[in-house]
Amino acid sequence: MRYHFTELVDIPKIQKMMDLLYDATGILTAVLDLEGNVLTASGWRSICLDFHRKNNTTNKRCGISDCRINEQLKDSEKYVIYHCENGLMDAATKVFVRGEHVANVYTGQFLFREPDVKFFRQQAKKHGFDEKEYLAALRQVPICNEEKIRSIMEYLCSQAEMLGEMGYKEMETLRSAAELRQTCEDLENTKEVLTATLEELRDQYDELQKKEMVARQHEELWEYAVEGTGLIIYDWNVKNNQLYFTRTFKSLLGFEATEFTGDREKYLQRIHPEDQYRVKEVTEKTLLGKEGFYYNEYRIQNKEGQYIWVQAKGKIVERNQNNQPVRLVGTLTDITKYKE
Repeated sequence: MRYHFTELVDIPKIQKMMDLLYDATGILTAVLDLEGNVLTASGWRSICLDFHRKNNTTNKRCGISDCRINEQLKDSEKYVIYHCENGLMDAATKVFVRGEHVANVYTGQFLFREPDVKFFRQQAKKHGFDEKEYLAALRQVPICNEEKIRSIMEYLCSQAEMLGEMGYKEMETLRSAAELRQTCEDLENTKEVLTATLEELRDQYDELQKKEMVARQHEELWEYAVEGTGLIIYDWNVKNNQLYFTRTFKSLLGFEATEFTGDREKYLQRIHPEDQYRVKEVTEKTLLGKEGFYYNEYRIQNKEGQYIWVQAKGKIVERNQNNQPVRLVGTLTDITKYKE
């Protein structure tokens, strides 16, 4: 039995995961099914959202580009980078579930060189775009080197593998559920009462152990993907003051991430005394909504007792029904060499 990708994954959960990725790293993403339907989109540029996707003609070009990328991906081992019909660059990789190509993960709306303004001015005139606003949106499109894009695509390939694993697990769950329903129907029809034997209970226990192992593997896959980018990501639960770091935290201070996980006060104690008041002040402003984005630079003591400079960025990504902050997610970067 074949399933659509939307039946195999929790799309709102994938959207939230991609939104967190964009908030923490600035990497734009979109997940599309093979029919070109946009399932998730995070951080899309104004030039696409407000112009290309709203105009019938340019939107059709987007559809043509999506179809072409599907064809190119069939012959691609990992990912492709291509020039879309509307003049921008995009890149995509495939999502497989049990060997079947079911969806694509995209990043894009970038350029490799300065844009041909004449081309985009003519495009604005042809499709009735406000030229001034359209060219302003064009200026927001980043100019990237190919090496950076390929690095991002390697990371998104890891993300695609994780989505495929999630889809495979759900497909197995659906298959098991279908088999279970059939078994129940058979039992109802035959009026037989079955008693689970000790061996069957052992099999069920082994199956439960396997599922728990798969769940741990999914968590490890996310950690490995983050390690591939070199990013140090933190997740602070404001409500219970629990702090979580990715394993890449060790490269910053020399401590294992688990030595600080769940203990925010232990982390704060290592901040230089002269910087602690400023850290507290900026944090409070962010929580009170006076700052839309958390940014700070401060000194913190590493495992060897030396102080290093770090740059901390973050954003409140979850609030409760009273609009009170619940979670703040961000990144840490070693900037010592820029301070010396």
